[in-house]
Amino acid sequence: MSQKKAPVGIIACQHLDEEVRAALRGSPYAEIPVIFYEPHCTRPYPEWQKRFLADYASLGAAAESVCLITCGCPYPVPDLHPAVHLRSPDIFLTDPQFRLLLGEGVYIITSGFAKGYALFLNCQMSGEQELHHPLADVGITRVIHLRTRNRPDSDDGAKRFAEGLNAELRVVETDPGVFTLHLRGALRSLESEVLRRYQNARCGLLEEQVADYTMAFDLLGDIAAAETEDAVVTRLGDLFSLLFSPSVVRYSEVPFPEGTPGLLLPVRYGELVLGWFRIDGFEHPEFLNRYQNTAEFLLPVFGLAIRNARIYQRLLDANIEKDEEIAARREVQDALFLANKKLNLLTAITRHDILNDVSVAVGYLDLASDLVVSEEVKSTFSRLTERMDAIQRKLGFTRDYQDMGVHSPKWQMIRSSVDDISEAILKGSGITLENQLPEVEIYADPMLPKLVHNLTQNALFHAASATYLRWSAEPDGCDLIISVEDDGPGVPEKKKESIFRPAFGRSHGFGLYLVSEILSITDISISEAGTFGEGAMFLIRVPDGRWRRSPTSGLLS
Repeated sequence: MSQKKAPVGIIACQHLDEEVRAALRGSPYAEIPVIFYEPHCTRPYPEWQKRFLADYASLGAAAESVCLITCGCPYPVPDLHPAVHLRSPDIFLTDPQFRLLLGEGVYIITSGFAKGYALFLNCQMSGEQELHHPLADVGITRVIHLRTRNRPDSDDGAKRFAEGLNAELRVVETDPGVFTLHLRGALRSLESEVLRRYQNARCGLLEEQVADYTMAFDLLGDIAAAETEDAVVTRLGDLFSLLFSPSVVRYSEVPFPEGTPGLLLPVRYGELVLGWFRIDGFEHPEFLNRYQNTAEFLLPVFGLAIRNARIYQRLLDANIEKDEEIAARREVQDALFLANKKLNLLTAITRHDILNDVSVAVGYLDLASDLVVSEEVKSTFSRLTERMDAIQRKLGFTRDYQDMGVHSPKWQMIRSSVDDISEAILKGSGITLENQLPEVEIYADPMLPKLVHNLTQNALFHAASATYLRWSAEPDGCDLIISVEDDGPGVPEKKKESIFRPAFGRSHGFGLYLVSEILSITDISISEAGTFGEGAMFLIRVPDGRWRRSPTSGLLS
């Protein structure tokens, strides 16, 4: 939806100006664009038609969707196929009321029409030679005036109009709420349709942005860890090529000449400009704005990475003096720690902003679902909500992933983690926890408790029919094999490897992938060795040097 356009607008006959303004007053639509076109009776039809088309085009430039309101004049408006066409006088009545008033020879008019058209007739028929009444030959015997304006002279125009036809006049009071409901309902329907189109486009954009950011998150750590500026620049160029598919990616430590085509992006560290990237020849130039937003989101991390690489290079150059080398190494380590910390902060802020956008979109969908719309539109809103939920689940994975490898590995007692975590998860599930682990310590990432949590949750979700979950361990040569078993349905042979891959779009598709990534930080591996139909068995191989016995471990030497 264009930021410069209102969702809806109204073009209505001047005969209905008071009624339309009254219906909009105090409503959410009080500020929408409204144009009142001249009635047909003001000028010859060809000239009037030209003026009407100009007014209609003007409204189309200010609003996404148009509601046309006509007054009941006996001349047709141009066939423009507006989104909604409300015709007077029936929009001032309920369907039963309108059918009750209809009859042979009946002509129904509103106050504004009666006043304006009667003045026109007086002007046309007051010359020396009386002119023919435009409606004299259509067989009108009764004029019904729907009193839409509550003023002492409201009936005067209707009387003159009926007298000009020698017709009986009947006055009917109207409820202004009926017209208000007709008009606001039409505007609400138009607005929901515009919102649906906007949300479809917005969802597509969000999914593309999530894909870009997820891909970037996987590569940013590698970029921040590069030790030389050339390596950083090379990896940045690879990332830009992967994200945007350009034919030109250039880096320069000085600004490019004025007039150089393409995106010219400064790489900064604080206020200091470290270099410039030029990106051009995009395969899909229609996405240029999105490319620029994504690049500008990544550039602060790039500046930090280049700055770190330069610091590290200075460290290598200062190898001659031991004290200077130690000081420089500390500087590099602090800078790298700060890079990781800022990188995680940038990741968290970006994820939070995206989740806020998604939450706003979900809120709009919830509001839109309360509108009076067709079942087809409701079904579309439901599908959009499902897509939003999928985006939120994907972003939830990055929250779990972002702290992995940030802190140094440490020795941890896995038995106590199983007691603290697995027992709480399985409580009330019907699955019995059997913790047969000896008291051994494992050298692993501080996120090891997340491993215990995910493996237990995996059994709860995928082995709900199991009766036990058993943790045990035995030496295998110099290695330690930790076994996690259940007697559920097990894992099909063809899925034993794929279950450790990230499965985007599924409710629990990241758990085992996260487990394998946590373990791989300290060279620990995991595999599935159960028999399908008999139960699952996850085998965690801890290599020599990554585990140790405690004095009370009970393990044989």
